[in-house]
Amino acid sequence: MKQAFLKAPWIVEIRDTEPGVPGRDEVILNVKACGICGSDLNLARTAPEFTAFGHEFSGIVEAVGPEVKNIRPGDYAAVESSSFCGKCAMCRNGHPEKCSNRYIYAPCYCGFAEKVVAKAGALVPFEGLTFEEAAVAEPMGVAMDMVELADIRLNDHVAVYGAGPIALLAVRLARLKGARRVTVMAHSHSKARIRLASFYGADRVVCTDREDLHDAFREDKADRVLVTTPPYTLKDAVDIAAFGGIICHIGFGRSREDALCTLDIDRMHFRRLQLRLSFAAPALFFPMCMDMMKNGLIDVKPLISHRFPLERLGEAMAVCRDDPENAVKVMITE
Repeated sequence: MKQAFLKAPWIVEIRDTEPGVPGRDEVILNVKACGICGSDLNLARTAPEFTAFGHEFSGIVEAVGPEVKNIRPGDYAAVESSSFCGKCAMCRNGHPEKCSNRYIYAPCYCGFAEKVVAKAGALVPFEGLTFEEAAVAEPMGVAMDMVELADIRLNDHVAVYGAGPIALLAVRLARLKGARRVTVMAHSHSKARIRLASFYGADRVVCTDREDLHDAFREDKADRVLVTTPPYTLKDAVDIAAFGGIICHIGFGRSREDALCTLDIDRMHFRRLQLRLSFAAPALFFPMCMDMMKNGLIDVKPLISHRFPLERLGEAMAVCRDDPENAVKVMITE
């Protein structure tokens, strides 16, 4: 079968590999769609050796191991990037998000391949969606984790820093949560993403390279600030947050320097601000996300800006890197 491997700087190889045999609790999945994530781009900048990659994917179950009961050959399924064990004390006390034995599936997955051997427990069956839509359940689950953690209330002003797929999905989720106003902060070159911000419910887009954030939020500071950009932007989030506001961050820096930030904790303390960090591992919301897509609450199809076959994955990665004006979610399809 064909399988992709990635190494810095931006070197993609498509190799012939063996598909593997499913273990007792595993399946073979024929991959039909796999999205390129921002973390894949970071891997393209930093990976010292060739590595298999791709964790936003869906497909058709081809074969199952002898102990698999939850899914059958022929089923359509999306794959969680990680799952909780269901057995540890945290899981059994009702906190699977704090699972101490979580199965981290993503490192062994290679969604940019014709077939994948995956743990059956990580598969979520679906009907009534395209494979591309089902593949978006992974980034949508990440957005859901952030929105839930931010505790958005009716009539909140929500600011979303960034306009990538996760941020755009968070805009729509914030609207569904009852936000009265949503403001997105993005770079002016991200034209396709800015258009989608309005489509998903943003009232205003502040172009951070052209507008002053203090002026933009002077009259109406944000009750909730969702930050999907590198950690150094958290200082801006503190500046635009309302008294008693909650700042929720997800993501990581491209470098050690990007990962560092300096915050005025006294200022945060006297303004009763909270900083919460979202980390969607284990994944928790795949069934809900796919149900929301299926029932029309969120239309993810406009997110998909480009489609490429597996053989052109290198070109697809270059589009993500070099075309910020048009690239949103780049999808590898069969």
